[in-house]
Amino acid sequence: MTSVDHIGLYVKDMEKSLKFYQEVFGFPITERVGSGDNVRVNLDIDGEILELIQRPGSPGNPPEGNWCHLALYVPDYDVKIEKLESMGKELRQLTLDTGVRLCFFMDPDGHSVELMEKGFK
Repeated sequence: MTSVDHIGLYVKDMEKSLKFYQEVFGFPITERVGSGDNVRVNLDIDGEILELIQRPGSPGNPPEGNWCHLALYVPDYDVKIEKLESMGKELRQLTLDTGVRLCFFMDPDGHSVELMEKGFK
C-alpha cells in the first residue's frame, strides 16, 4: 500500500524555522544534512517526518502565498494557542459544527499551519 513518507517545506531561514517548530511543538531533529545556504533538516513528528529544506534559488521553492497547509493534531490545544499568542502570532480560530476547534496561522516562511483539537485519525 502507498503511504506518506514525509512532508517537505521549503524555508528561507533554517535556524529561524527550526527554532519556531521546536519552540512551539518540541519536534526533535532526526537528521541534518548540508551546510551554508543548502541545508535539509528532518524533524520527528511522532514517527512521521517533517522535512525543512533551505535551498535558495531552487526551482522547488514554492511561490509566495498560501498554496497549501500543514495540519497537526495537538493533544494540548489550549497550551499551543497560549504559546502562539505569547509569540504574537496572528491566529484564525474557528469551531466546526461538531464542536472541534481549529486554529490557522503562518510559520516564519508564510506556510499555513493548522492546529486540530481532534485529528482525522
